[in-house]
Amino acid sequence: MRRRLKSLLLVLVTLMLGGAGWIAWQLGNPAAPPVSQQLPVSLSPSPALHAQFFGATTLLLRDRDHAVMIDALLSRPGMRDVLFGTIGPDAARIDSALTRGKVRNIDLLFVTHSHYDHSLDAAAIARRTGAIVIGSPSTRQIALGGGIPADRIRLVEGGERFDAGSFHVTAFRSLHSPGDRVPGAIAGPIRPPAKAQDYKNGGTYAYLVEHEGLRILVHASANYVPGMYRGVKADVVFLAIGGLGAQPADFIERYWRETVGATGARLVIPTHWDDFLRPLDGPFVPLPRLMDDVPAAIAKIEPLAKRGGVTIRTMPPVAPVDIAAALPPRR
Repeated sequence: MRRRLKSLLLVLVTLMLGGAGWIAWQLGNPAAPPVSQQLPVSLSPSPALHAQFFGATTLLLRDRDHAVMIDALLSRPGMRDVLFGTIGPDAARIDSALTRGKVRNIDLLFVTHSHYDHSLDAAAIARRTGAIVIGSPSTRQIALGGGIPADRIRLVEGGERFDAGSFHVTAFRSLHSPGDRVPGAIAGPIRPPAKAQDYKNGGTYAYLVEHEGLRILVHASANYVPGMYRGVKADVVFLAIGGLGAQPADFIERYWRETVGATGARLVIPTHWDDFLRPLDGPFVPLPRLMDDVPAAIAKIEPLAKRGGVTIRTMPPVAPVDIAAALPPRR
């Protein structure tokens, strides 16, 4: 009897340790993509065009005189506040990120949709840089709640074009990745701090940025409207891969075909893969497996890229990259 109890206890302890190990594995961050796959930091002080990646889907494109930003998350609140508390722009983190990136003026700030991880700091960044905020009516509510006057807000429905110097940006109506956890529209101005659930989708958009012959497509949510890029050409696609790891192969193939394949892009830069619940002052690491399977997503798009002769590279945190110089030669 005593021997049987010992065996039972041993089994229970083994199961408990195994369960704890599984939970730790699920909560842990996978290894980041190799540095060898990262685009090199530009050494030129003033190239024709610099790109800077601030994690998640926040991207800055600028030349010597003008700048446009797509999405706005620099505060990156932690999991506890996102799940159980309230969130809002963190002035110290925003100022630190802008200083680190040497960002002073932004002409246009585009928001792809109004979930907090795309829009939280839009108003705070616009106040600091003088940017015009551009997005859905829900994005407008975020900007108004953050103190941006109505005459510095523009709405999109899809098809609009906005210009700033040599930058020409066209909006495309798109779809959020499958499984939108916060659908709907924002009814009134959000005055932070607020709950993460208050930042509702409000409509999803993608943006094509044209600059002196270079065409950069920013597709910031892993879904598509069939035919949305028919007749549209791009050299580079900043492609959201968030949630792709859980999608079946046929969905991923269609997604790739409707974005990268349709535009004939030569270079794909994955976005929405890093753990945006961590501050921006460290290296990028993938989201925990419990939230997303980033290695699986990358493994699923790599064969599609190889088949089409497309190069996949990641961006370094915040540092400038000369996108034109990074383009692979035409095949």
